[in-house]
Parts: sequence; structure tokens; C-alpha cells
Amino acid sequence: MNTFYKIAKQKLKEIAKEAKQNYTNDLPAIRMIINDEVDNLSKDHKLTDYQRVLLCNYACKLHPKK
Repeated sequence: MNTFYKIAKQKLKEIAKEAKQNYTNDLPAIRMIINDEVDNLSKDHKLTDYQRVLLCNYACKLHPKK
């Protein structure tokens, strides 16, 4: 059974992949999309503060590395 956190994490991964494909050379835009989506997913899935921090940390791993 997937928890709301796991579902949010998977969605964030998919969104990051799509953002990287659509905005290949616009690194700030990619980061903004990922970070904005953390906020949206946290609210949509009613994540706890702890889960939100975990999702934020995961988002940092998804940011482009240039």
C-alpha cells in the first residue's frame, strides 16, 4: 500500500523528469517547477510537516546539477 508521501514522491519525480525535458537549458525554471510542486503536493496530499521536509530534501536531489 502506497502512503500519501510515496505517491507525492513519485509524482514529483515524474514532474521533474518532464520539466527537465521541456526546459533543458533553463535550470532556474526547472528548480522553480520542482519547488512549486513540492508545495502543491504537500497540500494536496495533506502531508505532515515531517513528510514535507522529506519531500523538500528529495526535491533537492532532483534539481539539475549544473
